[in-house]
Amino acid sequence: MLGEETQAAVTPSEGTSPKCADVIVIGAGVAGLVCARQLLRAGLQVLVLEKSAGLGGRMATRRVEHAGQTVPVDHGAQYLTADSDGFHRWVKELLGLGLLTEWTRSLYVLDREGLRPEDPNDEKPRYVCPQGMTTLAKHLAAPLSVHTQARVVSLKPLVTAWQLKAENGQCYEAAALVATIPAPQLLPLLREGIPLADNLLSLLGSAQYQPCLAVLAGYSENIPPPPWKGIKCLEDPMLAWLGLDSSKRLQPLSPVVVLHGGAEWSSLYLEASPPELEKAGRELLAHAAQRLDPWLASPQWMQVHRWRYALPLETTGLASLSTRIPAAEGLPLVCAGDWCAGGRIEGAWLSGHDAAKTLLEMLSGK
Repeated sequence: MLGEETQAAVTPSEGTSPKCADVIVIGAGVAGLVCARQLLRAGLQVLVLEKSAGLGGRMATRRVEHAGQTVPVDHGAQYLTADSDGFHRWVKELLGLGLLTEWTRSLYVLDREGLRPEDPNDEKPRYVCPQGMTTLAKHLAAPLSVHTQARVVSLKPLVTAWQLKAENGQCYEAAALVATIPAPQLLPLLREGIPLADNLLSLLGSAQYQPCLAVLAGYSENIPPPPWKGIKCLEDPMLAWLGLDSSKRLQPLSPVVVLHGGAEWSSLYLEASPPELEKAGRELLAHAAQRLDPWLASPQWMQVHRWRYALPLETTGLASLSTRIPAAEGLPLVCAGDWCAGGRIEGAWLSGHDAAKTLLEMLSGK
């Protein structure tokens, strides 16, 4: 049922869908999809533009062939936690729908002293999607009009509307704009449309991100499942995270592991070629094998994914940011995303909600 809803909601950028809307949301990550849903509920015509073929941003899942079957592997966000009341209510709703399940309450920590369970005070429910984390993005997108593979290459404030152009040549217009893409991607698009003195530009310019190289690896069924499900790596020059992705799935699987490289080490491979990326993946696996278990160095298959904008180095402390364009009759612009409210899924969710609230207030004249 979920797959059918998603296919109906997501449309290619070329086709008969309308090119005009009340609001255009750039980015189909958590913040963008949550914001778009709130605006849709308020009665606005909303169009979401996403540069990629899939949804969810870093809440990403790959389908890989492993042990004779196609299985999901989360190579971005590994799990979610809930601290705020609103987000906890949403998590409870997803649990009721069967889209989420509790994965574990205790992770392991790898530090200079070795491997150990985390402090009991740090234990909390960690939730995952058995069908892959991108399932949540598809759920959020179900009622929305989403144009995938629609990379925005220019945006311009006209007298009464924002005009956006996509890489494929299509043009879109809307009376209001919400941008939820990483700040370094948004800044070049806005420089021509916003006065240089606007504080938003300086905030965008100061936003910095840490990269991450993610390595996916599958192993033989002869390897017994390790005692850990997820390991936070502290003070390691190469490794930041190691998770047993196969432990998230409903049916038993031989081990599938996801490793996240540390920011400094990952930054060495931002412009690497595919062969160099493969070599880096082998290097990270060998390092993990040396620190944990020798079998980690010998996978049956391996894939590498490069996250250029994995996590914001700092956040603004505000859930969303907004401005009006004076030269264009006060066209509203709202910015949201991980660089505003934090890199966790909950931060993106809260940012999306706040962006919708802010825009609705701007449109109502408050």
